[in-house]
Amino acid sequence: MHPTHPAAASSGLALDERGGPRGARRVGTASGSSGFTLVELAVVVTVLGILTTIVISNFIEMSRRSREASVKSNCHTVQMAAEDFAVQSDGVYAADLTATTPAGETIIDMLPGDVRLKNPFTTQRSEPRDGAAAQSGQTGYEPILGAGGVPVGYTITGYGESYRVITLRSGSY
Repeated sequence: MHPTHPAAASSGLALDERGGPRGARRVGTASGSSGFTLVELAVVVTVLGILTTIVISNFIEMSRRSREASVKSNCHTVQMAAEDFAVQSDGVYAADLTATTPAGETIIDMLPGDVRLKNPFTTQRSEPRDGAAAQSGQTGYEPILGAGGVPVGYTITGYGESYRVITLRSGSY
């Protein structure tokens, strides 16, 4: 407000020659031109900091959920390979990941590209593994044994960042 403005006169504020509060420093400007005060800049920096914190925390959460979705996808892929193994083996499921069909193929051979799947947390091609999944990104394969120790089904487990995210079971057990 300019000193001759009626509101300035009635407010009791001490105003400088430009009409701004006396003593307020303008940042990065030559004398007599307009700019931002340090308080205004501090408010902007604070708001940007809060927004950045929100965005980063959402990004981290979405990344974790994406990796856990990849674990579930790996489990379903292993399930398809286990069912394919049983079809080729006259209904007998694999006792472990090294068991072979009459044609000599393992569950690993039946995965896309005939290679292990990528652990989404470590990016290593290490999945599936024999036994239950127990660490981040693992996909585990366990046979369900029937009479005489013949595999009649399976349990496939997937482990997310810090807990089991999926368990798939099948077979006539």
